[in-house]
Amino acid sequence: MLRRYLASALLTALLSLTLAACAKKHHIDIQSNTCWTAVIDQEGGSIANDCGNATFRVAGEVHCCAVRNLNDTGFVRVRIDDGVWAVSSAPKGTAQACR
Repeated sequence: MLRRYLASALLTALLSLTLAACAKKHHIDIQSNTCWTAVIDQEGGSIANDCGNATFRVAGEVHCCAVRNLNDTGFVRVRIDDGVWAVSSAPKGTAQACR
C-alpha cells in the first residue's frame, strides 16, 4: 500500500511540475493481475511501476497512457477519465488508452 501511495505521489508530483500551467485533472485507472509499468504521453519522467490495480489523479493535459505487462502471463488494462478500456493479455504486451 505504501509503495502504491509513493508511486502515485511521485507520478502526480512529476506531472504537476511539468504541466503546472494546466488546471485540468484526469483519472487513470489500471487493472491487472500482474506487475506492470505505465508511461503517460511517452514522457520518460512520467513512469509508474506497480502490481495489481491502481488509480491515479493527474494534473495537466493527458493524451495517452501506455501500460506494459512485465510478465509473460496475465493481463493489463487502462482507461482515462472513465473512457473505453484498452486491454492486452499478450506476453509482455502493452495496452494504450488515448483520449
